[in-house]
Amino acid sequence: MPGPRPLYLHIGLQKTGTSYLQSIFWRNQERLEEQGLDLVPGSKRGAFHLMLRVRDRYQPELDPPEVSQALERFTTALAEATGSRAWLSQESLAACTPEQIGTLLEACRDREVHVVLTVRDLGRQLPSSWQQALQSGASMEYGAYIERLRRLMEQGATDSRRLHLDPPLVLERWAEHVPPERIHVVTVPPAGGSPTLLLERYCRVLGVDPADLESEVASANRGLGRVQSEVLRRVNADLGPDVKRRQVYGTVGKRYFAVQVLGSQDGPRIKVPERFEAWCREVSDRHIAGMAAAGYAVEGDLGDLRSASASFATDELPPRNREVAASAIKALVVMLTERAERRAEVVLPAPGELPEPAAPPSPPPVRSLAARVRRRLAGAAARGKSH
Repeated sequence: MPGPRPLYLHIGLQKTGTSYLQSIFWRNQERLEEQGLDLVPGSKRGAFHLMLRVRDRYQPELDPPEVSQALERFTTALAEATGSRAWLSQESLAACTPEQIGTLLEACRDREVHVVLTVRDLGRQLPSSWQQALQSGASMEYGAYIERLRRLMEQGATDSRRLHLDPPLVLERWAEHVPPERIHVVTVPPAGGSPTLLLERYCRVLGVDPADLESEVASANRGLGRVQSEVLRRVNADLGPDVKRRQVYGTVGKRYFAVQVLGSQDGPRIKVPERFEAWCREVSDRHIAGMAAAGYAVEGDLGDLRSASASFATDELPPRNREVAASAIKALVVMLTERAERRAEVVLPAPGELPEPAAPPSPPPVRSLAARVRRRLAGAAARGKSH
């Protein structure tokens, strides 16, 4: 009699390539099903709703009512799935408490659960984590943010801010329910290697052939530059609480202003201040030793968690005000141009409903005006660098 079918729970960590991998898998859902891997729940939104329910973050007055039954629907979907194995990926599950882990695993009781954790070196994860906080409405300065995380680790805090930077602590909780041979650690390769290496490592864990997937449709999240991050931080500092509500800020603050508007600008990537380098290396060595001793199944090399020297910088000064102002002006230009595009797309009254005005000179087309503005701003920036 065959045993229970595997279920791969990809629980995070945040900013370790999770969005990149999820994007590829959701775009290739039919191809994965042909390889025997069911994506359960059947949508990214469904996975998010499940996370809210499992982590007790459901707010009836704000969230869709279907969140309340997300766990029950997940159990039903698992039972109805026909593939030889199933997959769930939601990066915020890494912060589950022991009780919440028990709740989720009870819903998976008819499956052989495998836990998958993607991990990344602190030199690249810390800047990304700060940007993640900013894109959730935070306004803490960069150096203060890292200092707070260091303090939380030294104090042994177990809140989500620390957990997403402490893979051994996360896995200790899951290891109380899942044997180490079914806990898979996938390391993010160092910068400069093959762009598909992370996907290849991940697919080996799941028994998937990456050559059959359309991987060019997805790319890793493009982070904001140092100046653009400062613009977002200052805007967040002045926003009222109504705009910072999860359902509002996620649309207008993160996906529109941060990703679409500020994300279209170029800027130097954020590095970790040099004064934190020794601490980062000490923590990384401790994490490597802890996961190696636990006997987890490692795909990649735990040595990938040691940060490159290029991840650290001596310059800790915040961007100059004139740099922030220039970035903010570019953002306003794009936003006003997009507003003009939307106005131009408004349906005009039918002929005869209004007096016919004298024909004005034909204006230039407004279509794709925002894209042209972005290109013009990028060209101006490039010319400025050449002088």
